[in-house]
Amino acid sequence: MRTSADAERVARLLGVWRGTAPVSVPLRDALAELIDGSYLPAGWRMPGQRALATALGVARGTVARAYTELTASGHVTAARGSGTYVRGAVGPVRPDEGRLASFADGGVVVDLSSGALPGAELVAAVMPEVGRQLREHHLQETGYHPAGLPELRAALAARVTERGLPTRADQVLVTAGSQQAVWLIATALAGPGTSTLVEDLSYRGALEALSAAGGRVRGVPFTAAGVDLNLLEAAAADADLLYVQTALHNPTGIHMPEPQRRALAGIAAGRGTLVVDDQSQAELGWFRSQPLPGLERLADPERLLVVGTLSKLFWGGLRVGWIRGPREIIGRLAALRGSIDLGGPVADQLAALQLLPCADRQRELRRAFLAQQFAVTEEVLRTVLPHWSWGAPVGGSGLWTDTGQDAMALAQRALASGIRLTAGPAFSPHGGHRTFVRLPVWHPQGRFAGAAQVIADLVAPTDRDRIAHENGGNRPARRAPRALPNRPA
Repeated sequence: MRTSADAERVARLLGVWRGTAPVSVPLRDALAELIDGSYLPAGWRMPGQRALATALGVARGTVARAYTELTASGHVTAARGSGTYVRGAVGPVRPDEGRLASFADGGVVVDLSSGALPGAELVAAVMPEVGRQLREHHLQETGYHPAGLPELRAALAARVTERGLPTRADQVLVTAGSQQAVWLIATALAGPGTSTLVEDLSYRGALEALSAAGGRVRGVPFTAAGVDLNLLEAAAADADLLYVQTALHNPTGIHMPEPQRRALAGIAAGRGTLVVDDQSQAELGWFRSQPLPGLERLADPERLLVVGTLSKLFWGGLRVGWIRGPREIIGRLAALRGSIDLGGPVADQLAALQLLPCADRQRELRRAFLAQQFAVTEEVLRTVLPHWSWGAPVGGSGLWTDTGQDAMALAQRALASGIRLTAGPAFSPHGGHRTFVRLPVWHPQGRFAGAAQVIADLVAPTDRDRIAHENGGNRPARRAPRALPNRPA
């Protein structure tokens, strides 16, 4: 239901909002900050009081009082029989107060909401050479390269060609990470009047970008072998864009087998649909020495955009991603990119040039690290949260976990205790997968175990009673993780 999805979106935006004052006061202030900062735009219909109260785990009267005071302050207006609507900003955003301060890490003890990995030592090791290159070749230039540093574009084109998709430098756009790549594609190609298909589940950053672009976004159910191809074929009849992650899926860690990838490419070709294959996670496979394959050898290259990044392999602080696509579309995306930042940092791109030859070595280091951390994470979950269940991923830095309860409500209780979780609805265009959370596997054992124990203590009494009853005793029985019938193809 739309109002429920809107309530959950507002709950995610609010972050850490509770204070020492009566609950309606910090809620009112936090909602006012969202409106003043245009996170909730003028004309937007606020969630119903009951839906927002459920999403936040508070009494309906608390939300009602907050709405009444927001109406009095001019932030919202109430239309009898229609709902409550945002009027617009009233005062300046107060970044040192309330909820917006938590957009950093204020109040959060352990952040389990992101799968971002620690940086590689190799990044620091190449910096002296980056400095030399800057002094000798670049500081005398403007440093503006909207499509990317020419030598990096050429190197990435050669890399994509080696993987089976012949590519020229003018078919590559360098971006500030894969998130900017997806944003550029969404903004340029998924605007009002368009229809985009996504996997349901999907990368939450892509869902946000596609939704913000203004077009229609529809989810196709996801299976243990990737997107449901039968349903995809029916839905693709009127789709302008298809966004998928065939190489390694975020958040599930599934690699789409070759027969399914080939069939997907055939469906897209038959419908003339432009495909975005986001391969941001492809370097993080656990059972293969090379990047996991996607659609690069299978799909029509004139109807295919491939997204890649070095941020997952080397460091999130190295903001270098790319898009490989038809020259005409790359030119359009480069023009859009040039309108917002004139090109990425030259130092980052020079570092990427130095790091590309080290990719094989770094991939092996990541594989060993993630395999070790996955084993640690599994052991903690089996011990501390034995009623939770999960599938066995083939790669990635996260674990898609079924909590067996309302994960949105659990995430709210965890946030109040200083632990940030991302619940399943954030990965769904339709607010589904309510019992799931995506957990990172890279945290040290002690930190993750401590956070897991706090979460276990937060399980709602009704949930504890139900779990105990189902297992015929006072303590839930251990349940082994479900193995998915999936290995890299």
